[in-house]
Amino acid sequence: MTNDIFCVGLTRTELQTLGVLLPITFQIIPVSPEALDHTAVERVIDQARCIILNPKRLSVDLLDDFLRGQDYQRWNDAPVPIILFSDTMTREQRREVFMPEYPILAVDLHERFDRNRNLAVKLLRESAFPCWQNREAMRSNMLNDAWYLIDIETTGLERWKDRIIAIRVARMANYEINWERPTIYIRQAEPLPEGVAEITGITDEMLASGVSMEEALEELDTLPCVDTPFLFTNEDFATGFLNAEYLRCGKTFDRPYVAIDKLASIPFGYLMQRKAWNIPALIGFETSGKQPFDDQLQKLYTLSRCTFEALQTRYDVRCPGEFEKLYAAELGE
Repeated sequence: MTNDIFCVGLTRTELQTLGVLLPITFQIIPVSPEALDHTAVERVIDQARCIILNPKRLSVDLLDDFLRGQDYQRWNDAPVPIILFSDTMTREQRREVFMPEYPILAVDLHERFDRNRNLAVKLLRESAFPCWQNREAMRSNMLNDAWYLIDIETTGLERWKDRIIAIRVARMANYEINWERPTIYIRQAEPLPEGVAEITGITDEMLASGVSMEEALEELDTLPCVDTPFLFTNEDFATGFLNAEYLRCGKTFDRPYVAIDKLASIPFGYLMQRKAWNIPALIGFETSGKQPFDDQLQKLYTLSRCTFEALQTRYDVRCPGEFEKLYAAELGE
């Protein structure tokens, strides 16, 4: 796996724009359509993290090769490059070219703001940088070993102003849930802000019989096996609030963890605009075995299993100690 971005038929200005938007860890490789044939397209698909095509500068046959090649990788459990268009297809191409099941998005490299372009840049960044803490402690933890699924609810989005009000925990081992704790509700000094109960389903009455934040964090800290990693989504949100609450209690959040949604962006980046929760359904992934009772943990469990399976089949990665296979740059601890 590389971080190479192959750009076929792009102008110099478009290439410069990409150079500004993407981190230096990405290598932008311009390709002339005239230099391509079927074999060259296969090599690009095998190597690229992302391919940006100007379809109007490609023949029907070459464009068809790119789109069929991406779909072939998907169906054969191989790494799937993201394909983006920098322009619309011609009428002939729309009529004759094979189109994959998932739509290919067009990005505008000239406008100051373009939603698809910003989404693509965000996705590429997330798939290129580590999304974990303390990998050394969990490097030998196999994907079918134990993991703690963690979900938190808060009063808002500002970590230093808002507070955690609930923590959900389940333990996954051998791809099944073998333990699930009832939701930990955390007492609050003040009533919940307006609208929080409607969003979270958590009321002041539920929190009144809860525990203190110190007791909640103590329960997290005393979960069996201190090297068993946490799994959660939305790394900035989750770690931001956990770090803030630990600091308020005079502690440090140093548990090993993996942000599964960012890890999922590597095998499933080609889905683009789809939210992480939707990925299992989109690819037809079906779970078996014991699942969590809680709805939020169910979604986290399914995404985790789906991602772990893809990492094994597409990248031959079976534990965090093998994450180097997923990243072009050398990983630090």
